Amino acid sequence: MNLSELAKQVETGKFKQHLEKHFPEDVAIRLGGMTAAEIEREFKQVIQVPIRLSGEMGHELFELFYTASWFNLFDRLQVPADGMLFEIAAGDTVYIPKALDAYSSVAKYVTANLNKELSENFMRKTASLRIDIRVIQDDGIHILDYYPEGSFDVVSLHHAVNDIIQTIIANQEGIDTVNSNWWTIEPQMLQAVMAYHNRGELKNAAYGGFIGIIETLGKLLKPGGYMIFDNCTHEGYEKLGYSSEFHSAYIQLAREWIQEANLGLEEVKLEAYDSKWWMVLRKL
Repeated sequence: MNLSELAKQVETGKFKQHLEKHFPEDVAIRLGGMTAAEIEREFKQVIQVPIRLSGEMGHELFELFYTASWFNLFDRLQVPADGMLFEIAAGDTVYIPKALDAYSSVAKYVTANLNKELSENFMRKTASLRIDIRVIQDDGIHILDYYPEGSFDVVSLHHAVNDIIQTIIANQEGIDTVNSNWWTIEPQMLQAVMAYHNRGELKNAAYGGFIGIIETLGKLLKPGGYMIFDNCTHEGYEKLGYSSEFHSAYIQLAREWIQEANLGLEEVKLEAYDSKWWMVLRKL
């Protein structure tokens, strides 16, 4: 989301309750006393390519950026207050449930997580939220075993294109993504994806599995519902033998593969959301 617009919203107090509820008191007070120009300058220290979390308030500003960006998406797309959202592969990242909780206390949130440790962390982090939350311990490809077609208003893929493709490649390489510590095996998965890409074999290896998941998620949506993707690039990828440039192109890769598959999803362009880092698809 455009940092200038977001900074103005923070200055006017739009996210005051979120700051007071979820942030350390000193951070909430500090942000609450800043001008829009000062807030924007702080955001720019973190929200860049690559993302830099090492500075003061880095983690808090990163969370605020994504929570606020998704909140604004729900508002602009007029998601029903009692709507249902499915997030595939949330891991233990909780920006979207926090955004949904701020948007409406009666909305419902569902995610599918294969990794047990991440699922436990996720439930701990979301325990204080008001919305109904369900974590399904299964691969997201099986979501139609739990909900009928046309059940959800929104399907979200927060920083998930890479997770899906990593998991597809990991399964082919025999890497256990269910019982392992995700952060321990992540370098191995990233290196495997990079090796496939460098050999020109990534599409042959991952396209079918990726499109199968997107097709399933499309069936889960109501007509007129939205499938929303975001992506970001963190520091340190190069040290792991992985390409930041490759990772930064994931949204465009997903866009091209989905268009090629002709799944009945049309892209919606939204002002203030950079199409390199965001993609909003509407089910026809």
